[in-house]
Amino acid sequence: MYPEISPTSWIHKLKAQAGEPSPTTAPRAHRRESRAGSVTTGAKRGENPDTLAANIGDGTDAINFILVAAGCPAHLRPLIDCLVGLAGDRTAWFEADDLMVGMRARASGDEMSRDAARKWVQRWRKELCDWQSLKNLALIECAPGGQDSDGKLYKSRYKVNLLQLAADAVEAARGCPKWDRDPSRALELASEAILEDTPQTNPYKQRFRPPRQDDDALLKRNPKTATTLLLEAARILSERGEDVEMWLETFAESVKQKVRSVHTIKKEQWTKLSTGQESQGGDVPAGQESLSTLPGQPAEVIVEPALEPIAQAMGGLEAFAGVGATSFLVTMKLEATGQAQSERLTLKDAVLKLPEFIERNSAGEESFIMRPEGAPLIQFDDCGASERDLLAPFAFFEEETSLENYQSWLALPSGTGEEERKRVRDRLLKGALLGSSANGGAGGATRWPGSLNCKPERRCVDGSFPRVRLITAIHNRIVTVSELEDAGLLASLPPCDSSFPALERLVDKNVHRGGGHVPDYEDSLNLVSLKKNGKPNRSDADLHFAATCFDWKLTVDETVALLKRLSEKARARKDDYAERTVKEAWFRKSLPNQWRARKRRVRLNANASEEQAAN
Repeated sequence: MYPEISPTSWIHKLKAQAGEPSPTTAPRAHRRESRAGSVTTGAKRGENPDTLAANIGDGTDAINFILVAAGCPAHLRPLIDCLVGLAGDRTAWFEADDLMVGMRARASGDEMSRDAARKWVQRWRKELCDWQSLKNLALIECAPGGQDSDGKLYKSRYKVNLLQLAADAVEAARGCPKWDRDPSRALELASEAILEDTPQTNPYKQRFRPPRQDDDALLKRNPKTATTLLLEAARILSERGEDVEMWLETFAESVKQKVRSVHTIKKEQWTKLSTGQESQGGDVPAGQESLSTLPGQPAEVIVEPALEPIAQAMGGLEAFAGVGATSFLVTMKLEATGQAQSERLTLKDAVLKLPEFIERNSAGEESFIMRPEGAPLIQFDDCGASERDLLAPFAFFEEETSLENYQSWLALPSGTGEEERKRVRDRLLKGALLGSSANGGAGGATRWPGSLNCKPERRCVDGSFPRVRLITAIHNRIVTVSELEDAGLLASLPPCDSSFPALERLVDKNVHRGGGHVPDYEDSLNLVSLKKNGKPNRSDADLHFAATCFDWKLTVDETVALLKRLSEKARARKDDYAERTVKEAWFRKSLPNQWRARKRRVRLNANASEEQAAN
């Protein structure tokens, strides 16, 4: 798709066409004269397009415009700029050592070790590939290095497609009629349009076969790794003159205690949590809060006084896994400084590492916080006893985070969208919970049951911290909107107009109306930019409102009818303004890439037509 032409060769070609010496082969005196003539006081950009300085400036500007149009995160720019510089005149694959990339990408004032530099590159390279995959872009393709089966080490490889895109953008901008009047604007428009030509390929290239992750491979590999680490620790202790044998005995005893704590959970419960399979029913041990109250699905946790925190933590995992949670964002927060360490774990990994988190939390310095992911959940925090009793018939999970301070969690049916989830939560807060202390929580994160609540303000008189207590954990308890409405817990919203004009349907006919309610047009007016007279741009507001209607699962017919009823501009217009606005919003929501490409083409064509008319 892209010819193998480097920016340097491209610049030489432009010089040759203009009859000027190449910037790298011209005599030194001529180059000094050329540079002096190109940096003239009061010179406008674009007057000397063939100078080396102009080509460098335009190329750099094109790269910036492309990255801005793509929405590149700012923290990835140092790595991108470094790789662009390392590529030089190469648009094909090239090799670069992680250490060299790390040292070049970091500021000279930043002191870092060689290992830290490598880790920095590896971390941000993965972030770069993840961002490009999310945006469906391949500005820089990466093939991380590593070691093959024979033990040979290989450097990482890169292919910087961004260079060719920037060169194409500069060439397109210079050929645009707008270049003579406003080179920067022409370059910006060309860069945005050229972004659509990025290669459609996976930016991450796997060079080596990843290690096996099955049980047999882990049983073979992990003990070897543990042995290597223990030998290294023994060497350090021996050099210090400490008793290695005593240290090994103490370490072995601590490992045995952790293994015993893990196996206090029955094998059936362990299998259910780590594989997602259902276990058979059984009786709940006496003295233990119900971990599952649905018929045929009681909890099977053996609780011993010293192990009760782990049992309660396992009960929380079971409850969230039962309503569809597939992963957990774990955060260990040091309350004294506010520093936090986070990692995202699968359900199986969370089960395996749960004893470690509980042990770290037991020191009373770090709070153990988890955010379940993968299921449409509604969290209510700071609930009193009355709010808890009100939500109890519909909650699958309840906990007491501090004395008489509760959290209640509701699970909506699988497939419920984010907008619908937020709408149900807001209707609950504006309905039965209006005026209470309950709120929407900390974005889905909670202090995990069985752990200590290490907030300084929660410290007890004796200096200890309260333990988060699991109250209810019901497996597979899903609540529907109709149940909440029948119970009178939801605030009512204005109904949608039932009369709709005839218009060809552009969306699937099976899409429901989102509960028969409509978004607020005033919200769209408040979100759009203001015109010079200080009034909101009603065209943008109408477009935003139409897009919001599609988020609320309204049809095109319904959206057109609402726009004609609520929009002052749509009511005043006698043409098909409302229909065109709704179609534009649907096109933007359904086909965003094609919509952006079409908008840029229309903008470029309009500018070209204006220039031709002016000439």
